Amino acid sequence: MAPDYHHIAYVGLEVANPVTIEAVEAAAERTGLPPGARVLDIGAGTGGVSAALARRFGYHVHAIERDPVMVSHIHTRAREGGLQDRLTVVRGQAPDILDRLAPADMMVAMGSSRIGGQNVGTASGIFQVLAKRLARPGYVLWGDLVWTADAPAPLRQVVGLSGVYATDEGWKVAAKASGLECLSSEMSPQPLWDAFFDGADARVRAWLDANPGAKGFDALKLRADQIKATFDFGRPYLGFGLYLFRKD
Repeated sequence: MAPDYHHIAYVGLEVANPVTIEAVEAAAERTGLPPGARVLDIGAGTGGVSAALARRFGYHVHAIERDPVMVSHIHTRAREGGLQDRLTVVRGQAPDILDRLAPADMMVAMGSSRIGGQNVGTASGIFQVLAKRLARPGYVLWGDLVWTADAPAPLRQVVGLSGVYATDEGWKVAAKASGLECLSSEMSPQPLWDAFFDGADARVRAWLDANPGAKGFDALKLRADQIKATFDFGRPYLGFGLYLFRKD
């Protein structure tokens, strides 16, 4: 198998985004949901957030992930943490799975802004997909990139290839239009942003240094160079926001 940027960059991380697990747990605590609440972690990655929520709050977390390598990581976390009774791994695409598991007491989405499918291309459309599948009351714990300044068109085009993004106000307006009230929001500080992206880049560069003749080396290096250039250039225009929304 050719090396994949995300498999290498995010190995060992609890949150594969520039936000701390403490911030995620603090937001979840504000919901007051009881043990056993049904939580869907959409695009769960290596399962760090899923495991933390199952462990600390006793939620029954369904970790939804399409990547088989990431699915394997989640199974390992569940097994090693003794969480098999509270952490269920669900492999597949989010839209179909959400219908099957609805209604959810809370949906968690960290950097997963394509969760509505390829035909959902707006922030309000994404939140409508989630809101329709929530219980009443129900919560959305949302973390994603935020436009913090008016970015050059080429940067918007490049970043937009990977998902749908909005300003801080844009996320809140889109959520409100979908019947979701914003209970809390916070932006990750710059040192955390820098540490996350610098750390991801360092892990991939270390792999490249250790595997100079590996299959897929050139493609991985190109991908690493592209991501580094995008976020180095985009730093004045981008941030990461963590939001807790409620459906009454």
